[in-house]
Amino acid sequence: MDTPPDRRARRRLDEAAASGLFERTAGRGKPLNLAPDDPNVPADLRLAFRLMRNANVSPPWIALAREVEQDLDDLRRRLALHERRMRDLREALVSGRSADFKDAFKSARATHLRRRREFQRLLDETRPKIDKLAATAPDGAQRVMFRPSAFLERFDTAWPWPERTKHERRQ
Repeated sequence: MDTPPDRRARRRLDEAAASGLFERTAGRGKPLNLAPDDPNVPADLRLAFRLMRNANVSPPWIALAREVEQDLDDLRRRLALHERRMRDLREALVSGRSADFKDAFKSARATHLRRRREFQRLLDETRPKIDKLAATAPDGAQRVMFRPSAFLERFDTAWPWPERTKHERRQ
């Protein structure tokens, strides 16, 4: 059916094509991607996701997921670095390379506690991001498993000398 709005639209498209407006269009000369959408995406979101993909825009939860993964990688790196430092410190103290064992031990303990507080702060900053990701990401995309207590337990086991309880100190 050839209605006046159709004629106007066709005329404006023809004028734009004649002026070369479509010459620099992305994907010009390439076949259209007519593959079916991802079957894991709910049917009511497929059109929105397709439009966003074609516009090179991602949903906010994707950026948040990347940020969370970076934060978790940073925590893992800091944890590995702390474990390595504590292992080296223990070797230095046990081998006698340290001039004054008692002062070196106190300094090491203070360093460990300072780093633990910093590590705890980073864990506390990461937790709300993970909670937000879990609340905003669609089903199936909530793949982050996060247990701050497991991170802290591993951090504490890096300290080479276990803490004694009050009862043990009395004996």
